[in-house]
Amino acid sequence: MRAWKKGLAGMIVMIGCGLIFADTVSAKTKNIKIDLRGEMTPVERPIALEKAKKVKIVCSNKSVVAVRYKKDRKDKRIVFTGKKKGTAKVTVICTLKSRKKKTYKYRVQVIKSKEVTAKDKGKKAFKIQNQYRKEKGVAALEWSDELYEFCLYRLKTSGFDRHENLVKDENGYFGNYARFKHLLLGENLYSGSELTKTAMKAWKKSPGHYRNLLSSDYVCGAIACYKTMWCAIFYDKDKSEIENWRDYHIKEITVKRYDSQSGIYLSNSTISYYEEGNREVTLEAAKITEASGKKIYLEIGKTYVIYERKAPDGYEKAERIIITVTEDGLDEIVLKS
Repeated sequence: MRAWKKGLAGMIVMIGCGLIFADTVSAKTKNIKIDLRGEMTPVERPIALEKAKKVKIVCSNKSVVAVRYKKDRKDKRIVFTGKKKGTAKVTVICTLKSRKKKTYKYRVQVIKSKEVTAKDKGKKAFKIQNQYRKEKGVAALEWSDELYEFCLYRLKTSGFDRHENLVKDENGYFGNYARFKHLLLGENLYSGSELTKTAMKAWKKSPGHYRNLLSSDYVCGAIACYKTMWCAIFYDKDKSEIENWRDYHIKEITVKRYDSQSGIYLSNSTISYYEEGNREVTLEAAKITEASGKKIYLEIGKTYVIYERKAPDGYEKAERIIITVTEDGLDEIVLKS
């Protein structure tokens, strides 16, 4: 009995006067990765499928991946469907009309990636935004979780409103803190796609939006996505101020101007007020335009000096007042002359 090899594609074994065709093994194993959170089902179309008379599939772990041979008039394919995390070896054997066999091997890894949350998408967009800034030599913005929550609040409350309700929503979300700090936030809005890159490219192509996101005046911010709407918020102060806004306890107080001689409340009085001992940093000015008074916002527990800078025409200046703001204290202050 003698035997010999013929060629590299296969082996012919001679036994007596008969011939037997052995399997042809593929050059190497192909790796396939399936993500259980993905939308795509991997499909393979080995060349031999087109002429295969019979297709046999062997899977080492059917609980991890289901493998099917599917064909119709236009297409023949091997379909892999992940079932649970793990690995499996899959062998596809195609038997041709000539009785030759073509073998294809696959190593299938099934994974389950981390769920992409709305916040993940926002942070990805924020990273792209900082890349735009870096390209132009502008310092990166610092991410603020609190401004992210405000972005979401904006989108869920007012939607794509072309900035119409920005101030209203600032007051709604931050309450008296927004009025106390005179919050002035920058904003970019986009609507039309839930894709991160689409939103960022739209802002980059728009001169006004692009100028906003490149501004060196801003130091922190956030981006959020809700459905197909996007909101980017920019803040020109350190994020510690906005992150800790709930630590502030602010009270709304009405300041009125009263003339004791005539017994009437006056308008057109210009006032100033500041935290005692910290005038340089906290000095504020306001104008009482109506006899009903002017609302100002002061921090509970702090002592303030309130005085009239300019009296209404024909009247003497009112006496200054020093007041310590308390939770249960006065809601109204009257400056008298």
